[in-house]
Amino acid sequence: MRYCTNCGHQLGVGRYCTNCGARVPVAPTDVPARPDDYPTNMRLGPLPAIPTPDAPSDPRPAVGPEPSTARYPLYADSPSTGPADSVDADEEPTASYAVAPAGRRRLALPWVIGFVALALVALVGGGLLLLDSSDDDPAGGAERAARADGGDDERDDGQDADGRDAVPDDALVPDDVEVPAVAPASVDEDGRPVTYKAANMLDADPRTCWRMPGDGSGAVLSFSFDEPVTITEVGLINGYAKVDPPHDWYDGNRRITTVTWVFDDGTEVSQELADDDALQTVPVDEVETTSVELRIVEVSAPGTGPDARDFTAISDVELSGS
Repeated sequence: MRYCTNCGHQLGVGRYCTNCGARVPVAPTDVPARPDDYPTNMRLGPLPAIPTPDAPSDPRPAVGPEPSTARYPLYADSPSTGPADSVDADEEPTASYAVAPAGRRRLALPWVIGFVALALVALVGGGLLLLDSSDDDPAGGAERAARADGGDDERDDGQDADGRDAVPDDALVPDDVEVPAVAPASVDEDGRPVTYKAANMLDADPRTCWRMPGDGSGAVLSFSFDEPVTITEVGLINGYAKVDPPHDWYDGNRRITTVTWVFDDGTEVSQELADDDALQTVPVDEVETTSVELRIVEVSAPGTGPDARDFTAISDVELSGS
């Protein structure tokens, strides 16, 4: 162990005494076992007091400066880690935040995919609801009429009027048809446009029809030919004879119950019609004419249930002769 030669304080690492600040000799001596063992030139003894005017009457021995309690910061002193180094009570502590590891962060991609899937489901469902309005729902039909109606020679199923199904050999096809009104177009269960033009009565297809809004009683339909023809039989399907499961449009629309056929010479033929979606005909004494009027005398009330529609319809008209 080593001790300061000035104040006797135990020395640490450094060039100065940490107690009195005296410089440590280059080769300090070890502490002797007894004070008498100090070397003569190293021992300090009391000096005789020499009275002076400025000196006190009882001076202290001149043994160097009085030990000080002050400490000098030396590199050997290590910072204390005790309570004195803690944050002052009046000092606001610094906030700290824990950062989650990158592997635990939730990714946004699954949520985005989920929202996109829900949006697609809602879009498809809304489209199906719109299309489920059925081919007899006139909502929006006026907007689609111009697009769907391709002319009197074009059928809704793409078949030409010249390629009619099961047309009798003696069937006569008028050159022109005039009707009092036409119901707006709509769409069928598959979303295809459906029109109700007058030419649908002449295509021998009961799945197509002409129809007009409301009660058609008193309406007159006119069929004309470019040359005189001889009529021997007339008939019609007196409603919309289309079955589109689960819909039966014959029962849903109005059906015609009584008509009168009128020819150029004034001949009139009355026909009573049954509640049947088959073609119903009536014979006519041979009459030559260039036009045939079909006067609707009486119709039924609209059907009931979800298929009920307030329209008067005719699926087919058949004029036979030569």
